[in-house]
Amino acid sequence: MRKLLLACLLALACPGLACADNDKIDPATYVCAELVSEPGIMKGEPPLFQVLQIDGYVAAELKMDVASPDTVQVMMQQTFMWCQKRPDVPVINPWREARKTGPVPEGHWNAQTSTCRDYALNPDDASGFIIWLDGYNRKFRNTAKSVLNSDADLQEFIDACTISPSRKMLDVLNEHAK
Repeated sequence: MRKLLLACLLALACPGLACADNDKIDPATYVCAELVSEPGIMKGEPPLFQVLQIDGYVAAELKMDVASPDTVQVMMQQTFMWCQKRPDVPVINPWREARKTGPVPEGHWNAQTSTCRDYALNPDDASGFIIWLDGYNRKFRNTAKSVLNSDADLQEFIDACTISPSRKMLDVLNEHAK
């Protein structure tokens, strides 16, 4: 049920994965004040686009390759409460601590093994994984390059993935990140 809820929330936050350019964040510098002041928060809409990037980034740092909607939900709740008291701290600090001590992520979306075929078989579920994987790739490769800069960059990645079903999504994403 949580996975369905998170997928629905993501769909509302980013219909068709077409999000405004300013939704891409730098997880290393994104501070708690930004998280708690996201416009959707007051409407009860969590900033999924941002927290998926943060979780992917922290996951790469901690060498945790599995993306899990359940884990993201737990981390988001814990981090949000922590951030309300410490607005000047980078979000990755409490997120990292919560990820280290929180539930071990379980699921089939794995940064090191998920292929473009996995994307093709379930593009709706994969849309959140792409956002997560972009954050993961930025930390894993120590780069600022991203496929989230524009809808065109994102579509270029999706098109490349579509024609290369046996390739790892992480490799294709890295090639198309700008």
